Amino acid sequence: MKPVAPAKAAGLSIVVLPFANLSGDPSQDHFADALTDALITALGRIPNTSVIARDIAFAFRGKTVSAPQIGKELGVRYVFEGSVLPSGNQVRVNAQLIEAENGASIWADQFDTPRADLVSTHDEIVARLARATDIQLTEFEAARLERAPVASQDAEDFALRCRAAVRKGQLGAGFGLCEQALALEPNNAHALVSLATRSYLQTPFGERPDPEALKRADLLVSKALVIDPTHGHEAKGEILRLQGRVDQAIAEFERAFALDPTSGDAIGFLGNAYWLAGQFEKSLEYFDKAIRLGPNDPNLYVWYQGKARANFGLKDYDQAIEWSRRAMMINHSRDATSEERIIAALALSGRDAEAREALRDYLAGPSGSKTIAGNKAASDARFPNLHPDPRILEYFDRFYDGLRKAGMAEG
Repeated sequence: MKPVAPAKAAGLSIVVLPFANLSGDPSQDHFADALTDALITALGRIPNTSVIARDIAFAFRGKTVSAPQIGKELGVRYVFEGSVLPSGNQVRVNAQLIEAENGASIWADQFDTPRADLVSTHDEIVARLARATDIQLTEFEAARLERAPVASQDAEDFALRCRAAVRKGQLGAGFGLCEQALALEPNNAHALVSLATRSYLQTPFGERPDPEALKRADLLVSKALVIDPTHGHEAKGEILRLQGRVDQAIAEFERAFALDPTSGDAIGFLGNAYWLAGQFEKSLEYFDKAIRLGPNDPNLYVWYQGKARANFGLKDYDQAIEWSRRAMMINHSRDATSEERIIAALALSGRDAEAREALRDYLAGPSGSKTIAGNKAASDARFPNLHPDPRILEYFDRFYDGLRKAGMAEG
């Protein structure tokens, strides 16, 4: 009988080695083991990822084995190793992601976290490590596939490359890759979800998304959710938000978060949705969580902007100015909405001279709405069918009053 060829291994195949307890106190082993277990579970949620089971991974505890050897033995492309050092009121976490083939470090991180509440500390550590690993694995594997012959790539390979390209803002190329994935496999859920985002990611800033495009996107993501009910709730929520159905959007984002508590997108989207519902304090909680979760996340500047908006809603104008400036700094460019928020916050906090100077600089810039009427039109496009909660309605009235006070023309 002709032997059956083995199934193709998942590209994102990884083993999480047991975290090392560097404290020298065996009673602390449980904390390191719990982190390992939780991270194995969290990484298993990454699309198209194969994670080695706990029992196999823990067989390497205490052994001095190189990453290439582990890779060959387990048939994985990536090795994750880490350590924890509890000390006083802090826990120092070291983590490293290694390409198994050559033992090269792809990514490494070290951070300290409070030890006061071990339950929340544990969850925060796992969420941060899982999010960073998702980003690094997706980008590295997509780059590897890009070098491989196109004829050798299957639908999941194209979908993964699409996901990485879209995440980096390479929308045209990314969506083209998703089309190639669907040409090979029309029911590829990951490609369907990525293409569903096209309707709003490719909408020019300040313009209202095409309602027909949103309907098409809704059909795509609905089809994806039938195929895989665990994947696509973030996209569904964003479509609902753009349709003005904020309460329903929140429910979708909550589902996404319940399915994957390490999803930085779900957490950040919840922050934005609660802000639109006028729940500024709750919004701030989610933006803070998204920032802690992904200090190197590609969407970090978006979460900074969200935190600025939430603080403006709470009338904490100093913080609104601070986080608006941080958003522009991390994005390495002028950002009209952040500049406008700074102008309004300066004026409303009584810093009239600074507000007028900021307005002059903004009006001389290349982008942005230069009048109150223009700002209202842009806001209506970005936030169609605004939620009727009086807190968000008052937010915009106060924002326009701040611009007016700084000297911006009406129309």
